[in-house]
Amino acid sequence: MDKETLQKQKFLKEFGGSLERLIYRKFQSKDAFLRETGIYKATLHDILIGKVDPQLTTLRRIADGLGVSVRELFP
Repeated sequence: MDKETLQKQKFLKEFGGSLERLIYRKFQSKDAFLRETGIYKATLHDILIGKVDPQLTTLRRIADGLGVSVRELFP
């Protein structure tokens, strides 16, 4: 694996961890967050573990659900 791919994977994992903390600050559970945003459970799981690079539209739904701007999602 090349350096760029490793950096991307590291970033996505860090982003997922940061996002999970934000979710738990506002919601009692991930399920409550999912109900609020309409995001699929598998999609959120893949984002939180850094498996996928989320689409901008998904980031917008996440930010709206948390009551923050998309910019505030990034550490």
